[in-house]
Amino acid sequence: MTHRKVDVLVVGGGIIGVSTAYFAALKGADVLILEKSEIGSGSSGGNAGLIVPSYFEPLPGPGMVKEGVSGIFNVDGFFGLRPRLDPAFFWWLMRFITFCTNRHCESGIRIITALNEEALRIHLEFAERGGTEYDFKRSGLLFLFLEKRRLAEAENRAAKASKYGIKAEVLVGDQIQAVEPLAGENVTGGVRYLSDLRLNPALFLRWLSQRATMLGAEIISQCEVYGFRTSAEGSVKQVLTTKGEFRADQIVLATGAWLRPLGKCLGVSVPVEGGKGISQTFYSPKVNLAQPLILGEHHIAVSSLTGAMRVTGLLELTGTDLTLDRRRVEGIHRAATRYVPALGEMQPGEVWRGLRPCTPDGLPLIGRLRHHNNVIIAGGHDTKGMTLGPLTGSFVAQLLSGQELPMFGKELSPRRFSV
Repeated sequence: MTHRKVDVLVVGGGIIGVSTAYFAALKGADVLILEKSEIGSGSSGGNAGLIVPSYFEPLPGPGMVKEGVSGIFNVDGFFGLRPRLDPAFFWWLMRFITFCTNRHCESGIRIITALNEEALRIHLEFAERGGTEYDFKRSGLLFLFLEKRRLAEAENRAAKASKYGIKAEVLVGDQIQAVEPLAGENVTGGVRYLSDLRLNPALFLRWLSQRATMLGAEIISQCEVYGFRTSAEGSVKQVLTTKGEFRADQIVLATGAWLRPLGKCLGVSVPVEGGKGISQTFYSPKVNLAQPLILGEHHIAVSSLTGAMRVTGLLELTGTDLTLDRRRVEGIHRAATRYVPALGEMQPGEVWRGLRPCTPDGLPLIGRLRHHNNVIIAGGHDTKGMTLGPLTGSFVAQLLSGQELPMFGKELSPRRFSV
């Protein structure tokens, strides 16, 4: 079955795809989203729901290679990799290693802080219109630390953040329990970032997808893309799916960790590696946090949702392998209990895992493919997807309308990797 032709076909119904559909429809485009499962069923729905200007560094940085190797053996570690015989993964890993330098980290910070500032503005605009529908709160974010050495490093990081206009305050001793009564006695101190926000990610995706459909966008769920037909010039003419063939003037690939396998269908190697994360949701908790937490040494997020508490951790490079390791699940819970003892008395009502799409340089991919000029790639945001998702959608909508990216077009283009 061949369906009607649309202006814009978006593949992927996560935060990037839905945001793209919203902003493209807002500009008057006829938009169709194809989602292989349900809207927000991937990492966009199972995360901690944090909007984090405090996450201003790229993923690759000094010490990350050591963290990755140790993560193979340490189930309580936050960052790990699963070695496998895959030439594309080996190439990705070698490139990642080359970016683990102070020089690249500083360059990445400059880009990410600027993107975060614009992203925060869009989130605040959205919240004025519908924040009560998705439990939006200007909550701040508190990083907790067990070790004095780690706290000292966090103080230095907070000082660096202040140079970019990111406000933070250092807390020690009784100051911690005053702002977060659930913090345990093992906690030495913390750093609270004041501009971070919190929302319910599943409700936010529902709200934004409803706004997109009100503007005329259409969503087809349970529709998986498995191939493309291209012209002699390289333009994609038809998209092959499990629900028939679709045609569009322009196509946006926003499939997260599945960008690489989908790119293969076009003969291109998209440098995105899946970073598995695990979340545990505890329903009807007897206690609630005063604000979301990042448990510093283990990089675990703890946040309160409507009638629940969610603990999210791990970033394990596994490609598209979604295998759930019991040791990892228990390791996250065990580590979180060291900071928040009340979690030790709770049992998760739901355990979830998803894949964060990671690029070798820790910067998103936003731009047209080199040899398929009617195809735009949008993804690779690793742990910053909820923060940068709406901004990315607005950027893609500008590309779709024939404009250039308003900032960092060269730095974010997939062509930097010859894609």
